[in-house]
Amino acid sequence: MKKLFLLLTAFVLMATGCKGTEPAFTTEFTFDELFKIFSCFGDNIMTPAYAAQSTKDGIKDELAGEFKGRKEFTGESNSLSHSFYNEGCSQDFQMSCYRYSADSHVLVMLLESGGCEASTVKYIRAYEYNPETNDAHEVQLPFNPAPKRDDFEDLIRLAGTDVASLRSAMDKGLYRYEFHADGVKVRLDDPTDLDEGVYQGDLVVNYLWTGNEFVRDEDYRYAAIHADGFASIHLGQPAPNFKMGYDPKGYRVEYSEGGDLWLINLGEEETLQVQMENGKVYSVETRSPKYCVSSIAYDGGKDKVQPYVGASINRCISFGSGDDAPVVKMLMDGTVSIEVSAWNSVIAFRTSQDALATPTDPSNTGPVFIENPEFKDSARIESIIVWRE
Repeated sequence: MKKLFLLLTAFVLMATGCKGTEPAFTTEFTFDELFKIFSCFGDNIMTPAYAAQSTKDGIKDELAGEFKGRKEFTGESNSLSHSFYNEGCSQDFQMSCYRYSADSHVLVMLLESGGCEASTVKYIRAYEYNPETNDAHEVQLPFNPAPKRDDFEDLIRLAGTDVASLRSAMDKGLYRYEFHADGVKVRLDDPTDLDEGVYQGDLVVNYLWTGNEFVRDEDYRYAAIHADGFASIHLGQPAPNFKMGYDPKGYRVEYSEGGDLWLINLGEEETLQVQMENGKVYSVETRSPKYCVSSIAYDGGKDKVQPYVGASINRCISFGSGDDAPVVKMLMDGTVSIEVSAWNSVIAFRTSQDALATPTDPSNTGPVFIENPEFKDSARIESIIVWRE
């Protein structure tokens, strides 16, 4: 047994996110600015591990090195973080800062976490810092709207598993917070002891800083498509139990006469097609824009967004040369398939024939491989499918 979201956290920490909108307000800080803010907090709001100024001064060089490295590799310059271990138990600290647009004040988010078996959030607090007086006062967590359990239930339902214990954890507010330059990602924090492998994917809500508060990024997509399949639907394994009777949210599952093709829809939206073979999952295809490909399975580069249905092909996919270049071919029905290798499986981005910049006709004898493909600026991903080689 392993905790579900320990596995989940390891999987998604490598994901870059799938948002389709730009943040409304971004901020940068120098290390000296951040350390001055850090130094104004003490025993009244922090655990003893980091409260004393002598402790802060003692780790200043480490903080500076970590700040420099993160800025160099990620461009982010609004956080300080530090961790240490004592007899197998971790103590982790992070401070992230965001400038208010109305004045020179700064929103300061303080987070401490740690533990001996698994790292859990000890506290998260928000403060408004005044650089003129070098002091701060506590404010409410500025999430609009605040995270709630319904934000995370959608893909859990697709796992075909009981959600009672999951909801209990949500009601207790057991969230994990990941700060970034543009805002905060909120995910569940090790809420239940489900079997290993029950779920894969990115159950996270993303917030963007507006200069006044953190506002929900409605364009952020679940990174549910990965090398092993889609969320909990794993290639080469029996499909989960899709009996939605415990509390359906509008999902409808339809089976072909032989049971080899499962159509899973949410309301009127065509969500998934699950192709079975000998009682096990052969492929999963989605036409829903709610989900994107995890960057652990495909990363087109820092200038590319994670692929999702409806996204621009040229914004998502890198066409180069060599063994890692996508294989592009036109299928017999005129569908264009852009295939990338992901471990021992294939992820294909499907689009229509007229998406190609150079006209190409299909063949009735097999697929036509397209060398040096070029796609129109208007070309969009129409579906995403993953299968085992």
